[in-house]
Amino acid sequence: MTPHRRAGAAGAGAALLLAGLTGCGGAAGPAPPSPEPPSAAPATTSSPFPPRPVELKLDGLDPCALLNAGQQRQLGVGQVGTYADSDGLGSAACQWGNNGGKPDNRWLVRMIVKQGADYALGSDTGVQVVQVDGFTAVQTAPPYQDPKLNCVLVVDVAPGQSLGVQYANYAGDYPGISHEVACQLDRTAAELMVRNLRTLAH
Repeated sequence: MTPHRRAGAAGAGAALLLAGLTGCGGAAGPAPPSPEPPSAAPATTSSPFPPRPVELKLDGLDPCALLNAGQQRQLGVGQVGTYADSDGLGSAACQWGNNGGKPDNRWLVRMIVKQGADYALGSDTGVQVVQVDGFTAVQTAPPYQDPKLNCVLVVDVAPGQSLGVQYANYAGDYPGISHEVACQLDRTAAELMVRNLRTLAH
């Protein structure tokens, strides 16, 4: 696959990450056509979440910098694509995968610069509020993909901004894969990403 096609595949997956959470998914893989981009959420004056340990603004940051080479080796993946505007709201995305290896592990991150994590509370696939490296996150599943093979975390990093992280095992070949296992794997990568974001956002 050429870099151009890889970037396109990442973009298609990125458009699915969390799509439908507002109306509420993304690596490339079996999935229906991308839904319409969500509209920008109205500004809110208060947050339903506890105070953040620090405010981490996402503007202008490179999503692919959220996993360094050592962490990619730890997860058994490499960078396979990027997308400059994954959702029509200016949310840059980066995708990692294991290039056909087994199990079929994939992660995608979106820097959502125009929606806070509270919008994910409206997901119709069920939500759970969890912690990721000290930050509150909404844990859910993409509406158009098998929840047993996916997990989405939307991390509350700054007012009106959020970090979306999705794990997917489209082949269903991860031992004992379930939504709970997918979320454990998603949380592992999200913790690494948020730790790196703490440095990048300063």
